[in-house]
Amino acid sequence: MATTDQEPKIAEDGVQDVPLTIARPLLTRLIEQVREDGLVSALTVRGRRRAYLVTPDFYDRAIAALGERPT
Repeated sequence: MATTDQEPKIAEDGVQDVPLTIARPLLTRLIEQVREDGLVSALTVRGRRRAYLVTPDFYDRAIAALGERPT
């Protein structure tokens, strides 16, 4: 199968880039990947990262490291 811009792919930084246009039907799989395998996914729009899927533990540790909660 040929790779297109509409398929998830692992970037050089190890984060899986997923176009937002195809993320909805893949959401369960993406959540399982981050929970079970630690594979972080970035939701992209026109190739630019807009949001990340991370575990709750990762989020909590990141917020603690920043010393604040987002507003």
